[in-house]
Amino acid sequence: MRLLLLAALIAAIGWVLYRNVQERRHAWLGRLALPGRWQGEQDGIRYRLELSGQADSGDYLEINEGPEGKREERGRWRVAGSYLVFEALDATGSTCELRLFESGRIGLHGPGRERRIYVRAGDNVVMLPRRRG
Repeated sequence: MRLLLLAALIAAIGWVLYRNVQERRHAWLGRLALPGRWQGEQDGIRYRLELSGQADSGDYLEINEGPEGKREERGRWRVAGSYLVFEALDATGSTCELRLFESGRIGLHGPGRERRIYVRAGDNVVMLPRRRG
């Protein structure tokens, strides 16, 4: 009987810890508010990142404009821990460290996006999720 009570207590503590982690992750994703339009400029290169979908995954379009011309990249994105994973349609994926500086301002650091600061674009357009089918 004691063994059964101990197992139930351990299971209850595990469930509470799991729920706490899930709630904190959900709150962090809410503060990030990633879906939308992000933009920035660094070393003469203007970049724009459009994220659509859910709070933790979806489709993306990145446009870089600089002295060498314009480059577009499309694919899927997802949040994995404190990283933003990009899976491009026409190339290999990349993983970038994701930092929240303040509401509407994030930082990405990874291959092709070294030390970039993105600011949420201030416009009236609301990105709606695309329907598949």
